[in-house]
Amino acid sequence: MTLSELKYVESEVISLLNQTLDTVKDKSFSDYVLLISRAGYQVENEGTFLSPYVLSSQLEVYQDITRERFSVEYLNSYANLLRDNIFMTDEVKEFNLNLQMMIYAQIWESHRLLKTLLRIGKILAGDSYEWKISFEYMNEKGKKKAYPKGKIIQDQILNVLACSCPDLEKFIRQIYDSQLRNDFAHASYYIRLENNTICSMDSERYSINKKMDIADWEDVFINSVSLSYHLPRLLRERCNNFINDYPELKSVMIEMPSYLNPHKTKTVLIYPNKVLSGVEFTFQAPQV
Repeated sequence: MTLSELKYVESEVISLLNQTLDTVKDKSFSDYVLLISRAGYQVENEGTFLSPYVLSSQLEVYQDITRERFSVEYLNSYANLLRDNIFMTDEVKEFNLNLQMMIYAQIWESHRLLKTLLRIGKILAGDSYEWKISFEYMNEKGKKKAYPKGKIIQDQILNVLACSCPDLEKFIRQIYDSQLRNDFAHASYYIRLENNTICSMDSERYSINKKMDIADWEDVFINSVSLSYHLPRLLRERCNNFINDYPELKSVMIEMPSYLNPHKTKTVLIYPNKVLSGVEFTFQAPQV
């Protein structure tokens, strides 16, 4: 991949995401505001006098910020290699491919990314905003179990987006490969630089599950890391620009679950407030 190809891929991903977010905004402006304001569920508020339904939820951000910083730092260093036309030895190539596989596996494990995609799909399908998303279930023995990420991505994201946002669904299907994610996460792969191939392995039978050309892999990787980085970045940007974009809009009416009865919803106003980091939405009107 060349630097110009990398920048082109990034620009295409950004364009797709902006089109998708504009569609979300047109579908339901109030749910769009909840999306950009990071409305969510704060588990540690359970059993207290504080409502677990919050705006500007930080838990998902904190959980993901280290991974995000690492992937951005890697992408910048990789772009510098391409920019300076630095010759890569086989050792350097293999090192970069191993890092890329680790980043790819982490991207599709990110609760923040998956929850955002799930919420987008539900809004575009005409459902109400999903404040509380759990990737766990209670088994027949009363123990919590994690849903397989591949099942979440297929059933709750791709199948929903297929009807509500086919362009985004098609894009994700092109870059998400459950077999690759699993094999990379479990170190079941082999890089063959002599024929520019990555082999996904069955570690029990020592057989090849899948082969991918390294050039095709680079395209999958750059698209994936661009999605992972630019989606939360665009949401932050749209939130921080909200007051400038809608100067006459002092409040937004939204629906949120009742604290005492989560199966019921209530209508409340939320307010955009200027803060040092940009704009945040609160349940209280700003002091004049």
